[in-house]
Amino acid sequence: MLHVRTAGCLSVDERQEVLDFLSEAHAMDDTRLSDHLLLDLTQGPRPGFIGALAYEDDALVGYAQASTGNDGYVIDGIADTVHCADPAATRSELLIALVEQLPADAALTWWAQPDAAAASTAEHLRMRADRQLLQMQRALPIAEAAKVVLRAFEVGRDEQAWLMVNNAAFAAHGEQGGWDIATLQQRIREPWFDPEGFLLHERDGRLAAFCWTKMHPGAAHDSGLTGEIYVIAVHPDFHGLGLGKALTVAGLEHMQRNGAEMAMLYVDATNTSAVRLYESLGFTVLRIEQSYRRPGVPR
Repeated sequence: MLHVRTAGCLSVDERQEVLDFLSEAHAMDDTRLSDHLLLDLTQGPRPGFIGALAYEDDALVGYAQASTGNDGYVIDGIADTVHCADPAATRSELLIALVEQLPADAALTWWAQPDAAAASTAEHLRMRADRQLLQMQRALPIAEAAKVVLRAFEVGRDEQAWLMVNNAAFAAHGEQGGWDIATLQQRIREPWFDPEGFLLHERDGRLAAFCWTKMHPGAAHDSGLTGEIYVIAVHPDFHGLGLGKALTVAGLEHMQRNGAEMAMLYVDATNTSAVRLYESLGFTVLRIEQSYRRPGVPR
């Protein structure tokens, strides 16, 4: 029998149990929590954190989480696809229990694979289909060369300038916009963080654009080491100068110099100019993620 428990704080043992579960789920079928949620689990929790754990016969078979985002809460749930009789139903029960613990007037965002089970759960939670995110990939190396002056991010020097560019570029983005210094420092503390792969471009004495890369050892299974364009942006004041393409190529060059055989990135499907740019550089769509959204009620 399935038993679901919610908690605003996990013990050390519970957190490790969840992390082991998520690691096994990722190894099984590439399922994962977003960095936004995972970092809150491993380094948080920040105010607003809620976790929901599903057990069958004392074994953890599902986990869901809510964390505060730019304008509300980001939620997600993962069920064991091997040991659950009905993984979709387990995920749905987790998310319903989770949302019951959140303010009724809060905005919610959930990213999921676009299937009938997710659509049904979203409808139950009064969430509507919103944005789509494309995961794109291409093989390395790349023949083009970047023609742009860059330097590496310096911890302790560049945080505030970077936050200004990031938040201006992603002002309407629920997960990437509205970052503060604590959010950035969470990433800097991660084992994968490498300032040499955090590339900055300056113009007129200002930070104009950046390309932040991330390496995924073993994440590509049979394809060797994979590098990710983790976040890339150009400040709106510097649009139209070709910096997006130049910074993307620079990121790909950096990753291939560090042994990556594949490159990947995520991009909003409605960002057609970026999608066309990535397609021109040889990227193709690997999978699509659908966001479901419930708008908040103004107070």
